[in-house]
This record gives sequence, C-alpha cells and structure tokens, in this order.
Amino acid sequence: MLLVGVLALTAMAAQAANRLAQSHDPYLREHAHDPVDWYPWGDEALQRAQRENKPIYLSIGYAACYWCHVAQRELYSNPQIAALMNRWFVNVLVDREQRPDIDHIYMLARQIMTRDSGWPNNVFLTPNLQPFYIGSYFPPSDTPQQTGFPTLLATLHRNWTQHPAEVQRIAGEIAAAMRAAAPAAAPAAPLDVAAWEQAAQTEALQRFDALDGGFAAATRAARFPQPPLLRWLLGRGASGDAAAQHAALFTLQAMAQGGIMDQLGGGFRRYAVDPGWSLPHFEMMLADNAQLLDVYAHAAAQTGSPELRWVAQRTAAFLLQRLRLPQGVFATSLSAQTGGVEGATDLWTPQQIAAVLGARGAARWFSLYALVPIRPGATQGVLRQRREVAQELLRHGRLAARLQALAPLRHALLAARNRRPQPQRDDKIVVADNALAIRALAQAAAALDRPAWSDAAAQAADWLWRHAWNPQQRVLLHQWAAGQAGNPGFLDDYAEFARAALALAAVRHDARWAQRAGDLAAAMLQQFAAADGSLRSAPAADALPFAVPLQGDVHRPAGQSAAIDVFVELAQRQPQQPQWAGAARKALQAMAVQVGARPLDWPDLLQTLGSAAGQAVFAAPAPAAQSRPADCTGLPPGACSADRVQAQWLPGNTAPWVLRLRIAPGFHINAHPASAPNLIATTLLADGRPVPGVRYPPARQFRPAFAPQGIAVWEGQVDLHVAALPAGAALALRLQACNATSCLAPSTLPLPPPD
Repeated sequence: MLLVGVLALTAMAAQAANRLAQSHDPYLREHAHDPVDWYPWGDEALQRAQRENKPIYLSIGYAACYWCHVAQRELYSNPQIAALMNRWFVNVLVDREQRPDIDHIYMLARQIMTRDSGWPNNVFLTPNLQPFYIGSYFPPSDTPQQTGFPTLLATLHRNWTQHPAEVQRIAGEIAAAMRAAAPAAAPAAPLDVAAWEQAAQTEALQRFDALDGGFAAATRAARFPQPPLLRWLLGRGASGDAAAQHAALFTLQAMAQGGIMDQLGGGFRRYAVDPGWSLPHFEMMLADNAQLLDVYAHAAAQTGSPELRWVAQRTAAFLLQRLRLPQGVFATSLSAQTGGVEGATDLWTPQQIAAVLGARGAARWFSLYALVPIRPGATQGVLRQRREVAQELLRHGRLAARLQALAPLRHALLAARNRRPQPQRDDKIVVADNALAIRALAQAAAALDRPAWSDAAAQAADWLWRHAWNPQQRVLLHQWAAGQAGNPGFLDDYAEFARAALALAAVRHDARWAQRAGDLAAAMLQQFAAADGSLRSAPAADALPFAVPLQGDVHRPAGQSAAIDVFVELAQRQPQQPQWAGAARKALQAMAVQVGARPLDWPDLLQTLGSAAGQAVFAAPAPAAQSRPADCTGLPPGACSADRVQAQWLPGNTAPWVLRLRIAPGFHINAHPASAPNLIATTLLADGRPVPGVRYPPARQFRPAFAPQGIAVWEGQVDLHVAALPAGAALALRLQACNATSCLAPSTLPLPPPD
C-alpha cells in the first residue's frame, strides 16, 4: 500500500527523460531514462533538499563500473523502488571521472564509516551535505546477508522524520572526522627526503609478495598494479638497489603472465581479485594502461628484456587501437560488462578455443596458456599464461620467442572474439587521463625507438591544446564529451598536461611544447595555489562541502605530485626564473606532514625528489664552484652557460686530440658554424683566437617557436677533434647554452692542455 500513491506518477516519469538527458556526460546520460528523478550535482538539487528538508541520496559511479550497471538494472530501473527514492529523497548522480573532487570527498567518508572503498559509492546526506549512511551495492529485496534497498530507504526515511536530532548528531560526528582527516593547512615539517625514501622502500619490500608479486596487505586478496610504485622502484633499481629492482621486475612479469593482462588483445584490466593476478575485474581504463605502458617501456629499456618490450608494445597497441578516437585523443575506458554479464566478451571454454584453433592448434595454445574458471565450478574461464611454463621459459630466455611463435593462434582467437558483442566504450575525453597517455607514448617512443608512438602523442596533445585550453582566459577544461566542452579543469589536468608537454618538448625537440608547459604551470599557480603555497585539487571557485583530501600516488599520481614535478623541470630549464623552484618548495612544504606520515603513498613525488633536478631544487644551496670562469662571477649557480657544459680532453697525449662536451639535459649550445651572425658559435680558442683545423661535429636543427626556420645546435654529448694546438697557448671554449625558451649568459670556459 505504501507505493500506491506514487506509482502512477512514476510510471509517467519513466516514459520521459529526466534531467540527466541534458548532460553531456556519457555515464549520466545512461541514466536519462531511469524512472528516478535524478539531478546532476549542482545548486538545483542542493537548494531543493534544503527547501523541502529532504536528505540527499548521492550515487557516485562511472561508465566502466560493473556494479554501477547492476544497480541501474535492479534498482533505478524498477518503478516501485524509484517511487520511494523520488518521494523521500533528492537523488543526485555523479560520474566520478567528471567530478573527482566530489568522489574523493565522499570516498573519504566511506573509508571512515565502513573501512572499505569501491564503486558505486552510495551516500545518504543531510541537506547541508554531511553524510550519515554509506554503502555500495544494495540488493533490490531483503536477503539473509543484506538488507534490501527498499527496506533501507524506508528505515532511513523513518529515522530522518522521527529522529532527526540523532541523524544530525551522527552526520556531525562523521563530518568532524572528515575535516580532521583532511586538514586545510598543516604545520611546518622537515623535508627529510632521504628518510622518506628509506621508509617507503622498507614498507614496500615488507609488503612485496615474493610468491605472486605485487604489494598488498596480508589480509587482502585483491592485487592492484600500482604503476607509480613500480616506476619508483625501477628508478631505485637503476641506481643499484637490487631488492627494489627485483620487486618491480618480478611484479611486472607476474602481471604480464596473469589474467589481468588481456592475453589476446593486449592492455591491462583494472585489478585482479586474487593474489596470483589470474581473475580480473574486467574494466579497462585509459589511465591505468597509460601508466603501465610507461613502466613496461622503462623496464624494457633498463633491462633489455624482450618479454617486457613485448608487453609494452602490446599495451601501446591497446591504447592506439581500442581507446584512440578519430580525433587522435583517447576514450576513458571499456566497460567491465557486455550485455549485462561481467567479462562476457573475454570468457572462453576449452571447446570454444578448440573450435577456433582445431585440436592440434588448441594443444599448442594450451602448452603455454591456461583457462582459469571465473568462479568455482564455472565452465568459462579467463586466459592466462601457465605460470610454471612461462617462468621456465623466462629463465632460459625463450618466453618472447614462444609468445611470438603463437602469434597466428592468438590472432585467430582475437578475430573470433571480435565477432562477439563488445563492451561499451566511454568516449568521454578526460584531459588528465589523455595527458598520461601522451606522456607515456612520447617517453616509450624514445625508450624503445618507436617514432610512430611519438607522432600519436603529438597528435593527441595538439587536439587537447586546441580544444581544451583557452589562451585568452588561460583556463583548461577537465573533459570533453559528446562534442561539447565540459567542466573546468582540476589540478591534475593542468599538471599532467604540462608534464606531457615537457615530455614532447624533450622527445620531439619542439620548443613550442616547453613554452606551453610554462603557460599551463603559470595558470596552475594562479588557480590552485593558496597563500601558503599549498596546491588545491579543485578550482577555488567551486563551493565544496569539505576540503578535497590529498590522494597520494597509490594508483595514479596526485595532482600535487605532478605539479611539483613540473615546477622542478621548469626550474632546471629556466634557472633564471626562480619562481618555479620557489613554487616547488612551497608546495612540498605544505604537504610534508602527510608525506612524512605515509611516504609509501607518494612514490611519484619521491621519484621527482630523488632525481638530479629534484635534488638541485630541494637541496641546501651549495657554494659557488671555485673553478667557474670569471664571466660567471655574480651569477647564481646554473645561470651561466659554463654551468651547463662540461668539457674534458679524452686520454691520449698525441694529436689529434678529442675534446668531449657534455651538455646538461634540456639545454643545447650553438653549433660551429652558427646558424646566424648574431648567434655565438661554440668555438675552441687559443690565446683568445679560434684554433684552426678543428673538426666540429654535425649540427642538429632545433626549431623553437621564435625561429621556425631552425637553429643549428648540439645536445647531449659531442666530440671536437683537434689536429693541432699552439704550444703553450691558453686554451678556452667560447659557448652559450640555451633551452627551449631562453639563453643563459655566454661564457668562455678555460681548458687545461690535453694530456
């Protein structure tokens, strides 16, 4: 009888689109024909809740989320349940990828209240946006294990109307705990980077699963890839730390052998529900795969492993073939479900594989691969490599060859899978996620010599620059969906796009991208920096009920970590502009308490702090070197051309001599001869006059925005071959060092005579 009064209205509403039909966000539009009277997050919903004194039902999900779709089928499409929601609550739906700030705020509430996390995150709020009840999946009717959603709605409505003071008391306590967990400001704390690094590595190696790989608490079965941690450990390994190197490489191989990797099409699923990486949660995310491409490419370049190179290539292929949109940018995700069944497209039986490959082909295939049942007793399973076989082949250096030998069978199975119904793709274009892909493709192209990846990165970045960046207002969008501009950008949109621009500047030697990175960084400071130098995650103009908590770098870099990395690199590129180093120091100081409390949560930040550029920014100022040339006197360290170039005679005491020049990363010097009369050619001098007969190396054309015709330069390491030198002459090297946007003071660097 409870529903009779509202059933007629609900049935009418089910025939028409609700407010979400006006949204451009794909996830919200999926719910446009629910009988639920949905609101998007905004003033209209919040004012109605306050005006009518109704609690808010806030559901936060995303397009690739399996249980979000289950909730839509079982709850929000049910007219009887929708009637209760519409009568008693103001219902708000949020795409966590559109509004990560709201997602982060109320995920903190969930962690405080239930000690877990995940999506959908369903939160019941007071009209002033304080949570008083939180859950995830609610069944449509009562079960022995869980209260059904209609019963829960009735109970919460009764508590709200009959015991409002108690509900407000609970909400107030939770709100106080949220504010305490995410303080708006923190006291000054020491920046002990070495201690942070040691604490993070100690905990990481304690959590490292030496049997299955990965890093997880002993009480949790699920395994997440954690790309920032893997990348940081690889960096430690490159510096000689064998334990860090082993933990990273073992985990990377374990993931590549497991069901978390799509063994047919390449790319990685979100996470595995078991320690052995066999049974995945099937959604495939742009952000995850972009970061994993970066990690596998670096690991392959660092070790020379053909297996890791193979994984990197297949991950790049996944990005370029399945997530790349016609514009050249990238979609956000592939759904975990097909036709309402999780993983339906990716599941196989032995009989289905034999039907595609034949008996002999299937026998060859199963010599390396296995099917892991999706659940006990299930006939269908997920493909993974047979662990013992793969590891034995890996030990003997034959795994890559076996993988390649099975390529025809893999292609046949993939073709058969492609004829099945496919999971839905979320074509929303998120700037930060695309920036992760751009940076990964650019750096992987350099690491593995794949120039086509760099071209794809540049095409995507050009599209974002034209469509998401407003040069007049100097603001960046967060997303672009259904051909429409979305909401304003968050800190990580600016920071990750700036990092991607710096990667393109370095890999493609394109000075435009270094300039654009500087523009993004300047806008980032203007919009997100507080008076104390701390960096907000969301635009200051947004009225939020709580401060957005710091996220750390567990699954992806925090906006603060990415921003500090940008400031550090700009400080290295533009030493004459001290605001970048100052911004990095202030931002780090503002979050030092949180980093010091949990260093393992900040591996991307630790990667920056441990780099040569990071050490230069955060180390105490060193006294000027005594051997600096006289023309560097009075200039701060790094501001003189001689500070950016090292010159050394190679061993050998007879002519011809070789003078080796090492030029700092991000800088170049003019070649000899110079491109124009006004440029200072790098010249070997004896008693102030050019040394005749010097064989200078070939130049490379550098094309900054201010000189599209190109400038002849040298970068990295170059050798000057000297046939003869005047006896007893004072030797020197005349040079000027420049980066993509400016030049340092020219210098004449004194040289000793060759040995």
